[in-house]
Amino acid sequence: MTKKLNKKVSGARQDQYALIKKQINAIGALHKNEGKQHIFNTQLTQLINTIPDVILFKNREGRKLITHQLTQSLFKQLDLDWYGKGDITSPLAGKKIRTYPKHSRMSLKAELRLALEKRQFTLYYQTQVDSSRQMLGVEALLRWEHPQYGLIAPDHFIPLAEQSDLILLIDTWVLQTACEQLKQWQSDPLKQDLLLSINISSRQFCQPKFVEQLRRILDETGIDATQLKLELTESLMLHDVPNTIKKMTALKLLGVRFSMDNFGTGYSSLNHLKKLPIDQLKIDQFLMRDIAINGSDAMILKTIIAMTNKLGINVIAGGVESEQQFSCLKQLGCSSYQGYLFGKPMPLHEFENLIEGRSVA
Repeated sequence: MTKKLNKKVSGARQDQYALIKKQINAIGALHKNEGKQHIFNTQLTQLINTIPDVILFKNREGRKLITHQLTQSLFKQLDLDWYGKGDITSPLAGKKIRTYPKHSRMSLKAELRLALEKRQFTLYYQTQVDSSRQMLGVEALLRWEHPQYGLIAPDHFIPLAEQSDLILLIDTWVLQTACEQLKQWQSDPLKQDLLLSINISSRQFCQPKFVEQLRRILDETGIDATQLKLELTESLMLHDVPNTIKKMTALKLLGVRFSMDNFGTGYSSLNHLKKLPIDQLKIDQFLMRDIAINGSDAMILKTIIAMTNKLGINVIAGGVESEQQFSCLKQLGCSSYQGYLFGKPMPLHEFENLIEGRSVA
C-alpha cells in the first residue's frame, strides 16, 4: 500500500512539474514588466492550488515543502531563483519578499561575517493572543538590515549561515539580545507579564554546552525564566529523543518553557507528545489552511487540540490570517493564536507603541 501511495505521489509530482513547464512560456516575460507582477503572482497561486491533496498532506514533508519547491522551481526557470530583480509579493505568505541579483548570493555570504560586527541584525516582534484577542506574549523574529538591500528575512540568509559556524554566532546573538529585551520589559508595568518566544535552531540546541550557555545568559540578564519560551521544531525534538528530553528537563528546572513549532509538517505523532516535556504545541498554518471549508481538516485539528489539552499542553495556532480561521479555531477549542490577523512582525518601537496605545485605550 505504501509503495502504491509513494508511486502515486511521485507520478503526481511529475505531472505537476510538467504543468509548470507548460506555463513557463506564458508567464516567463511577466517579471520584466512591473505592471504585470500581479499576474505572475496570481498564476503561481493558481498553480499551487491545483496540487492534489495526495501530495499536499499525505507525504511526510507536507504542503510547506512542496509549495516551497514549486515556487523555487518557477523562480529558477524565470531566471529569478529567489535572487531575481525587484520585489515580488509572495502568494504563499501574502507579504513582500525582497529579492536580489543572482551574483549577490556569494556577496551576502561574505557580508554575513561582518553583519554581527556592524550590528546589522535586529529583532522584530509578532504578537500572540488569546481567544479574546488579549495579548499573551510575543515571538522574536530575526531580520537583517542590509545597507544595500534593505530588510532581509531569515529565509534568505540563514541557509547561507548554516553552511558554516556563523549560524552559532547569530543564534547566540538572538538569544542574548532577546533575553536582555525581556529583562527591560519585566521592569515595565505595561509589559512585565509578556511571554517571549524564541526560535532555537537545530545547530544551536545540539551543541553540547547549550544548557550551560543559556543558564549563563539567564544569570547575566537576571530575567524571570518562566516568561521565556523556546520554540523547537518537531523534527529537532525527535532527532535524538533521550538527549532532547535531558536538555529540556534541565532547562525546565530553571523555569524555561518549551513549544513544539510547526507541528503538522514533519513526522511526529501525538504519541510522542507524552514523552516530551513541552508546554505548548504550535500548529503549522498549512495544517489549518482549509479548516473553514473542509470538515475532515477541522476534525483532525479538533482531535489534536482535545488530546493535547488532556496532556496539559497548550495549543497555539500559527499563521492565522482570516476571521473564518479564527472563528473555526475557537470553536475547536484552540486557546492561543498568532498571525497577520492579529499583527504583523514589527520593529521594537512599533511593538512598544502598540502596547502603550492599547493601555491608553
